[in-house]
Amino acid sequence: MIREDIVLARTVFATNAAVSDLAVVDPIGSAPTEILFDVNTPFGSEIVITLSSVPEEWGWVKECGISVVSPALQTLADELAAVVNSYNHTGSDIAQRFFGRVRVGSDTLAW
Repeated sequence: MIREDIVLARTVFATNAAVSDLAVVDPIGSAPTEILFDVNTPFGSEIVITLSSVPEEWGWVKECGISVVSPALQTLADELAAVVNSYNHTGSDIAQRFFGRVRVGSDTLAW
């Protein structure tokens, strides 16, 4: 279901509005089209979304000569984490069902 939510956001909320139109800004739909999303369950209690093919100029910025995650990439990771956590029901009678994380390569951006 998480894969389907990502596909839906990528198609419905993609930023392709005309200049005179009001554009809907959605971190998933507005992300560069070359980014690939892989949803995997390596263990029974973990869901991992791995991003690949992230454009260097979009995903990272230089701070003091060091590449750090850009605000746009971090916002995308946070939004994906929110999608994963929307399926992770908690409450007085239901504990957390799984652990989720969003990563680029081996770097975890959201847990």
